[in-house]
Amino acid sequence: MPVIKVWCLPETSETKLNELYNEIVKALRTVEELGIKNSNGITCLFPTDMMKFGIGKEIIVEVTGLFDKPERTEKVRQELAEKLGQVVAGSFPDIDLIEVFVYPFNPNQVFLLQENLILILIEPFVK
Repeated sequence: MPVIKVWCLPETSETKLNELYNEIVKALRTVEELGIKNSNGITCLFPTDMMKFGIGKEIIVEVTGLFDKPERTEKVRQELAEKLGQVVAGSFPDIDLIEVFVYPFNPNQVFLLQENLILILIEPFVK
């Protein structure tokens, strides 16, 4: 159940965001190892930025909630990052920099799964 967050987008229309969402879903579906057949279970967020300075210069894409599985290798995550970067670049060709971060998620960190509610227990980092 991946969650895709696209940060620092320039001001844009709802129509363009819907188009971007559809292109993101298509990109996810083309990475066979993800096993994604449709938009079910995909959350795509376009948070607004509180600071206007720099908006439209750089876009950051984060993929979280992507369950860590043997078939989802580093190469597969790299392919996903490249495809998402291409999708965003196609929608916003004037952006100076696009960064894509794909974070694998260990399903053992799920604390509770109840209907539509997922609580995640994150272990504190200890040296």
